[in-house]
Amino acid sequence: MARTDILLATYNGETYLPALIASIEAQLDRDYRVLVRDDGSSDGTLALVEAWKARDPDRVSILEMDQPAGGAAANFTRLMTAADAPYILFADQDDLWHPEKVGTTVAALIRAEAETSAETPLLAFCDLAVVDADGMVINPSFRRFQGMDAKAGAAFHRLLTENVVTGCAMGINRAACRIGCNVPTESLMHDWWLALVCAARGRIITMPECLIDYRQHGNNAVGAKPWSAASAIRDKIRSGRFRANQQRFLAWMDRLYAQADALHRLHGAELPRARANTLAAFRFLPHQGFLARRLRMIRHGFRLSGVIRTIGFYLRA
Repeated sequence: MARTDILLATYNGETYLPALIASIEAQLDRDYRVLVRDDGSSDGTLALVEAWKARDPDRVSILEMDQPAGGAAANFTRLMTAADAPYILFADQDDLWHPEKVGTTVAALIRAEAETSAETPLLAFCDLAVVDADGMVINPSFRRFQGMDAKAGAAFHRLLTENVVTGCAMGINRAACRIGCNVPTESLMHDWWLALVCAARGRIITMPECLIDYRQHGNNAVGAKPWSAASAIRDKIRSGRFRANQQRFLAWMDRLYAQADALHRLHGAELPRARANTLAAFRFLPHQGFLARRLRMIRHGFRLSGVIRTIGFYLRA
């Protein structure tokens, strides 16, 4: 059995998939297996994957599609149930991995297991370089590009309101996969769910290294957008659609509460007391009045990255 399973969820990715495959084949740490599940591509994606498997049958396995998963999160969920290696990494079909990505991520997880135990759910995630469709660097740090405090943002109370973990940048250990692979429909994305589970019941390691070229091409499932306080304020003023924006914001908050409720339902009994209390405080927010809700948000540190984002969050929540 390989030490690392790389999970690759594909869908109509033939344009960029060859570059990802080449970057995985160029990994310095070769103790891996790639598990691929295609979600019904109508282009040449599956043919590329099958050719890869024919070229390297010991390292590449293709999961048969029983029925379409209907999205990246559900596709990765199916892949997680098939993974059995001690360490699991997640690959997006349109990115480029730096040669040391597998080895550096696994090493971070191994060090963390030595400090805790192999039974502790662990997640490690790296930084990414933001590149355009042709691979030209837009920004050498996704975190700076997004105005993101990745280390502070990986704390449990912060993850309840904002996700700082990018799926293709993360790796988890077997314990995290075992308890986190049951991704509920209320989750906003598989990476956010795994981050919440690991922050609640284990540990998250924020790696400083940039190990991926995160390609932006207009068809990304999530993607990266530049952020600054000035542009955020300018966009709000220009939009002139406060009521519609507020309705979308409140709908988003409802989804955050639903995700938190799912975490309580599936993992509440196993949470340490402090994190259980934090989760309870967050879940109770919609049942409080205007002032009490904001005081509780401040007391428990429910906020977003950056002062401007947080002020806007407190004003609208």
